[in-house]
Amino acid sequence: MKTLPTIPPKESGRRELADWIASPDNPLTARVIVNRAWHWLFGAGLVRTTDNFGTTGELPSHPELLDQLAKTFLQDGQSMKALIRRMVLSKTYQQSSTGDAATVTADPENRLFGHANRRRLEAENIRDAMLAISGKLDQTAGGATYPNTLAADYGYQTDLLRRSVYLPQFRNAIPELLEVFDAADPSTVTGRRNTSTVSQQSLFLLNHPFPVKQAKHAAAKLLGEKWKDDDARISRAYRQTLGREPTAGERRVAAKFVHSQSDATEAWAMLFHTLFASADFRFIE
Repeated sequence: MKTLPTIPPKESGRRELADWIASPDNPLTARVIVNRAWHWLFGAGLVRTTDNFGTTGELPSHPELLDQLAKTFLQDGQSMKALIRRMVLSKTYQQSSTGDAATVTADPENRLFGHANRRRLEAENIRDAMLAISGKLDQTAGGATYPNTLAADYGYQTDLLRRSVYLPQFRNAIPELLEVFDAADPSTVTGRRNTSTVSQQSLFLLNHPFPVKQAKHAAAKLLGEKWKDDDARISRAYRQTLGREPTAGERRVAAKFVHSQSDATEAWAMLFHTLFASADFRFIE
């Protein structure tokens, strides 16, 4: 930035600081925002230390690209939608997560983005995906997310079926699903979340009432739709949950299981529950 802000007498300086941070003349702010958007979409930022652009942080892998994206971000009026659109329409974003042998050997950490990064869905996306598949996702926008009579957050639990962005984030009552899948601590600023793979995650998906209930709703919804036969229903279940058709082996096993059960609704619920608990449901290829 060319000039530093001046603080008038009897002023705290907060407004001047905010104006300085958000000023188009401040090159750092746009770069930080662009880098975080890249991190959200690609699994790693152009600057991998998303919370540290200082001298102790890492240098950008593609400095010219970072500068160009920051420039166009400002030209677009700091529109996040325009920025995300530009990124997702790029050839880099549309790559497969399976890189060729030469690329993987030359760049094992994929710092040059020779292929897409295999990423686990964030906690909020896992929850919203199950609700969307079950048909129970409440897409109401805006409004209160917890009762105004709430006096304390200790032990607070919610049965809200709205998108996870509307879940109340209390320091002492983080929803179990979000907590087990590494949601950010609401008490801190987190540009890059931890991504763990632990047994508690699989146990949660297998035993917690939430995925069990959504699997039952998904089964009832599927059986209420008009499909040609069970083979078509199996395809539908896989496309909804995993975004792909089942392999020949998966189709054979699923059909054998569904036909072996006396209760059709329970059988399809168990199939959906199995798909929810699978690694393919949690990871983006």
